[in-house]
Amino acid sequence: MSIEQTTAFTVDTVPATNRDFVRRLDELVDVHLRAMDYPSSTRAQRASLWLHNSSYPDFTCAMAMLHSTAAPPDPSDSRQRCVGIAFTFRGTPETWWYRQVARGLAETGMTQLEISHTLTDYAELSEIHVQPNMQGQGIGRALFESLLPRIPQSTVMLSTPEVPGESNAAWRLYRRLGFTDVLRNFQFPADPRPFGILSRPVR
Repeated sequence: MSIEQTTAFTVDTVPATNRDFVRRLDELVDVHLRAMDYPSSTRAQRASLWLHNSSYPDFTCAMAMLHSTAAPPDPSDSRQRCVGIAFTFRGTPETWWYRQVARGLAETGMTQLEISHTLTDYAELSEIHVQPNMQGQGIGRALFESLLPRIPQSTVMLSTPEVPGESNAAWRLYRRLGFTDVLRNFQFPADPRPFGILSRPVR
């Protein structure tokens, strides 16, 4: 899917392998830091976490590549630049995110059986980011749509910071993509911001 075109370059979203992901890890984390406006001092910690995430079962990745119109998009081509990244992996009770969301659901009064049902057979959409100067061109949606047919689980779930009235690009994108509420105004440890936990069917 072609997203943005100039005289000589265009952006396309393509599937990427674990090897592509690891090879471009520093570049991908830079996209993440710029998109989230995080300090560069967090780069090493984020890179370590992302490398660990790539080892999870069913790791599935898509990249948005800025490339010459004379060549196809190719994450293995070092001449091309990545301007967007999204990835998922299988959610399991061993992951930190699962345990935190299960805690939040329990605090709402859900039974253990209800929690297990809610958190059964899902993929965690851990990250989806677009370089700030490339946002607003449909790249985020294209990244998600590239992932979706390749996700083997029945549900995809994510967390996103709450904003008043859901009035930012991330919330608008998730609602357009059909995500619905699982848990609202939830706080993860060591992060003062409230988060929304959202989900949607994969098929």
